[in-house]
Amino acid sequence: MSSPTVAADNLQFKESDAADFMRGMFRMLWNSYSFFVLYADIDKWNPEAKKLEARNLLDKWILSELNMLIRDFNKHMEAYELNYAVRLLPKFIDNLSNWYIRRSRKRFWKSEDDGDKAEAYQTLYHVLIELSKIMAPFAPFMAEEIFKNLTGKESVHLEEMPMADESLIDEKLNEDMKKIRDIITEALQLRAKAGIKVRQPLSVLSIKYKVVSEELRNIISEEVNVKEVVIDETQSEDVVLNTEVSEELRLEGQAREIIRSIQEMRKEAGYEVDDRIEVGYDGATEVFSKFGDLIQKEVLATTFAEKLIEPADLKKELEVEGQRVIITIKK
Repeated sequence: MSSPTVAADNLQFKESDAADFMRGMFRMLWNSYSFFVLYADIDKWNPEAKKLEARNLLDKWILSELNMLIRDFNKHMEAYELNYAVRLLPKFIDNLSNWYIRRSRKRFWKSEDDGDKAEAYQTLYHVLIELSKIMAPFAPFMAEEIFKNLTGKESVHLEEMPMADESLIDEKLNEDMKKIRDIITEALQLRAKAGIKVRQPLSVLSIKYKVVSEELRNIISEEVNVKEVVIDETQSEDVVLNTEVSEELRLEGQAREIIRSIQEMRKEAGYEVDDRIEVGYDGATEVFSKFGDLIQKEVLATTFAEKLIEPADLKKELEVEGQRVIITIKK
């Protein structure tokens, strides 16, 4: 339905194009739905019958994007421009999967059941349901599976099509979010050019675009992995990255490598995402001494000590910038 044939143009059909669509949009949507179900089941979360509240910037943004999607989708559907309507979906699903959910993961992971976590669940639940209604005429089986499992209702095909809530549309926020994503892409390209891994923290990123919101600056800081984002509207380049690595930054980068390795060990050992574990280590004393608390928190370790666990569920020897490190984990 997104092809030129809807407008009576020619189409050279290839099965590989259909497969790409399946691997792209549909897989991203299914992964987003599966992510929600996984964590909602873990937390035994149930939707609340109350007005949706969005205080987190990411929630405000995805709800703004959703209502813009509904508004534009309905406009094209009413004009029977089916191909234009369908072409709106992949972009939104990419935003949902690769930005909203990826940026919100820690909100779902955290152990404390605070208001922000509840709002993240409620927002994602709402988005998935409204999206299933929009997609129902074009992807009837996937939309039905998602809608019925999340709501328990009879069928998505008996629902009214959603109407846009104009009060939730913030075009300035959408524009700012798009701009900071462009900034992040450019900064990551500068990292790659300098041969510096993203897990290695850096000190300062200077940008020309005036980002007023502190929350948006924090997103840039986390995505580019810099300690500070400064705005300099007089600089000639849009993005300037300080690539000098101090000793403390170097040690933190090693800590991040160790965190990544322990997370991979958790998966290899078959642990659930919310399992608390014991960690024992030998080597890289300076890194563990300075960033042990960070490592312990990130890998959900209740016990964390410079002593190998015997017997352990898994034991690995790592090399971190030429240093030999042995890690043992146990549930």
